[in-house]
Amino acid sequence: MSLIDPYPIIVPSGLRPVGQSPYWTPGDTVTWTFRRFDFDRDLAEVTRPMRVIADGPDGAVLWLPGGTPTGETRIVGWEDANPHDVPLRARFRPLAEAPTRIQVDGTWRGRGVLKIVPPEVPFSVWVLLKDAGAGVRAEWYVNLETTHRRSDDALFTSDHVLDITFPVASIPLHAEDGTLDARGAVFKDVDELAAAANFGAWPPEWSQTIRANGSHVLDHLGDFSWAFDPEWEAIARRLAGESEGAPGADGPVRAELGAASAREKSFAQEHRSIPSGCYDRELR
Repeated sequence: MSLIDPYPIIVPSGLRPVGQSPYWTPGDTVTWTFRRFDFDRDLAEVTRPMRVIADGPDGAVLWLPGGTPTGETRIVGWEDANPHDVPLRARFRPLAEAPTRIQVDGTWRGRGVLKIVPPEVPFSVWVLLKDAGAGVRAEWYVNLETTHRRSDDALFTSDHVLDITFPVASIPLHAEDGTLDARGAVFKDVDELAAAANFGAWPPEWSQTIRANGSHVLDHLGDFSWAFDPEWEAIARRLAGESEGAPGADGPVRAELGAASAREKSFAQEHRSIPSGCYDRELR
């Protein structure tokens, strides 16, 4: 099985793939842009200004410090709520009944995130930096999303709802022998992916494709070793340290409409209240 984009997204003309020149220059600021499959309905998109750390044939590496102002989206009727807290049945209605989305100002929470983007694959690898007592904790994360296309100053993709985390401390992603270990991986937001199919927001085949993409990544981690190189964590920690003195980039930032990352969402969600019925493979 090869990795497949479940749906196309609307992007500007003249874009090129990640991994293809001309490359960005380290230190440049580019805009990471998330567009939904139905972007043409409301023209609402998520935008994040990110600093280029590296770019070349292997892929691009981008950094977003904590406290950075971002552009986020909210659902009309729940403007003050994180979209993950909006009831699943309200969020994932068929297109003709789908709620209206608007753009709002936000702020990235946590210490920062390093995004590693391999070329021509429908995912990116994130190293999320969080406060942990007197120190900083790093969390590795696979964000399933549309294969990336970029311009001279922006990158375009679409979030695919399903993500992969590595929360089992006894089975870390990076094994002691230097190999990558998928046994501790956990699929995140399975309930939301199933709700998108079960409530008619998109065809069940899209959810099946996204889940298959996630399984493929875990089954072939070694094929993507560049993106999972532990050196990226060391670089992320250094960048987070550099950001500590910057205004608004000091970890405890909590904007009312801030962008929630990984474990910083509200816990009022309907986790697993919707059966993951369109999947026949057990969670890892």
